[in-house]
Amino acid sequence: MDTSTKLTEPTPASTASSSAPASAHGGRWKRRLVLFTQVVFFIWIGMFLVVIPWTPIWSQNTLIGHNAALHAFLDLGFVRGALSGLGLINVWIGIWEAVHYRED
Repeated sequence: MDTSTKLTEPTPASTASSSAPASAHGGRWKRRLVLFTQVVFFIWIGMFLVVIPWTPIWSQNTLIGHNAALHAFLDLGFVRGALSGLGLINVWIGIWEAVHYRED
């Protein structure tokens, strides 16, 4: 058995390592972009849910103004508070994701 040919053949690990830094660099920026998008999305939706139930836009909505039962339900403080609570959870998730992000 001739071992000289086995030593000169490139191994799959050595060929993959030459292209790994370029693809890892692109993947790192992709993960950062996805993280940034998630954080902005969660914080924006959270702030929207915290603020909107307590503004006149919520109580004078023409889409639900024609349905008296739905309008009365959405005007309850409990419903407004529950939506604001969901908004605070969204803000918390967005901040938590940003703080706990770690690079490989």
